[in-house]
Amino acid sequence: MKKAVSLIEPRLLVRALAAGVTIAVGFMLVGHYRPQLALHYGLFGCMMLAGTMGLLYARDLARGYVAGALGGLVIGAGCGLAAVGTANLMGDRPDLFIPYGVMVCTLIGAIGGLFGQYGAWIRDFFQSRR
Repeated sequence: MKKAVSLIEPRLLVRALAAGVTIAVGFMLVGHYRPQLALHYGLFGCMMLAGTMGLLYARDLARGYVAGALGGLVIGAGCGLAAVGTANLMGDRPDLFIPYGVMVCTLIGAIGGLFGQYGAWIRDFFQSRR
């Protein structure tokens, strides 16, 4: 009997999500006390964080593009929700920004998952050539 392989690895997902949420909340806290940082790098920093965490998850998982994109999607949504929610609680962003910020981070996280799977594929290719 074949063992069913799930699309998401819970241990890797929790690890990447915890790291991403922690860094996102920290970035928003720093941006609250240094408004110039949030003004110039706030959205880009959140998007880059979501994409990077999705990339690292998918590269460690290495189970295909769908699994990588799905994990990156979940991680991106978590990072975006934590960042935008923290900024909203501190009064830095209006309530209207929450859905848009989370949608953008979710999309970027999924794209990061695709690139992470591509990186895993390249790594496996070069290891097979040795």
